[in-house]
Amino acid sequence: MLTLSKITGICILFILCTSSLAEEIPREKRQTGKLHITLLYESLCPDSRKFMRQLGPVHEELGSYIDIELVPFGKSASQFNGALFVCQHGPAECEGNRLQGCVISSTNNQAAQVKFVVCQMFASDYANAEKCAEQTNLLTDVEHCMTTETGTKLQLQAEAITKRYQPSFVPTIVYNHVFNQQLQDQSLKNFRGTVCYLLRQQISLPDNVC
Repeated sequence: MLTLSKITGICILFILCTSSLAEEIPREKRQTGKLHITLLYESLCPDSRKFMRQLGPVHEELGSYIDIELVPFGKSASQFNGALFVCQHGPAECEGNRLQGCVISSTNNQAAQVKFVVCQMFASDYANAEKCAEQTNLLTDVEHCMTTETGTKLQLQAEAITKRYQPSFVPTIVYNHVFNQQLQDQSLKNFRGTVCYLLRQQISLPDNVC
């Protein structure tokens, strides 16, 4: 018959073993996984534009360690199943969000995606979209996407992702699918430092990185 002391001992041993296993499994994952970053932003948002000055250089330096998801929607909202979109900075922003969604979806090359978005965010007008696309080798039929259901579906998808996090501020930066206000605040001030800090927690970095 098991005594209370034996049962307690078994329970403690089980807890120690499972705790040790729980620590080892994430450690193995950390050696191979990239840092996932979801960026929720708007095409005409001044704060989003300001953040792009950080995003470009950081991705150029650390892109091989990052899996980035660009979501151009922000505080916009769809009506009538996507027949109409209302955006914080007016119809031009809706057009910009849709444009960026179309171009981003045309490639899986994240470096090209980031370069296009950074270029377009500082473009003076819609016509510069083609120049930004050419500079990043993203020659795609944007016009077809913009004027068809394809562009609408992409914006509805962007809205669904954005609603998942309910951002109170744009841009919002989410790491590994979990929003953290402290990391958000630090990212706006020092995106590179925040990314480097999280990468050190997650993977083994070469000595010359971060």
